Amino acid sequence: MKKIVLFFTAITICLSSMAQEEKKNYEMQTLLGKNISHGGYLGISMGYSLIDHKNAFTTGGRVGWVINHRLVMGLAGTGFVNDIYYSETETSNEKVLSGGYGGLLLEPVIGSRLPIHVSFPIILGAGGISYNKTYYDGAEPWESYAYDEDAFAVVEPGVEIELNMLKCFRIAAGVSYRYTSEIRLINTRTDVLNGLAGSLTLKFGKF
Repeated sequence: MKKIVLFFTAITICLSSMAQEEKKNYEMQTLLGKNISHGGYLGISMGYSLIDHKNAFTTGGRVGWVINHRLVMGLAGTGFVNDIYYSETETSNEKVLSGGYGGLLLEPVIGSRLPIHVSFPIILGAGGISYNKTYYDGAEPWESYAYDEDAFAVVEPGVEIELNMLKCFRIAAGVSYRYTSEIRLINTRTDVLNGLAGSLTLKFGKF
């Protein structure tokens, strides 16, 4: 009788231990858990793209919350202008497209602790673009005015190679593809902003 009691006692203890272990393994994990690290960074970007078959220069900024060294959530914005032109001797009449966009930033990071690693930023947001007439008549200074303008939605996924220069400073070089909703501007294609872009980003913070 004692052996039977000991046998069932041992089985009960084993089952209880297994249940506790299973509960621990399947316990819900959260972004704000006790064992999750948190940081953040401020990024400043400069880049190049082709817009309306002309050279375009971009500048941008990012603010990100770094979660467990693997995911960044934040805000990002980019401004652009294409074909900056100047002449003091010739009469000219140039079309310049300029504007900006921004929104939510999501950035998965792979191998963040390694000196060289990759990240995959994506921007989801909206922006505005204007069709500017810029002219110089040889006597008056350059003048520019917005001839037409429109708003658009934008999705811009990318890939970056990051270099850990210091614990608080990183340099990222990357490429992205900018895709927007249809743009309605006079004498301008509806997909004028769609295309590849390259950028260099300086990141300062706790990673």
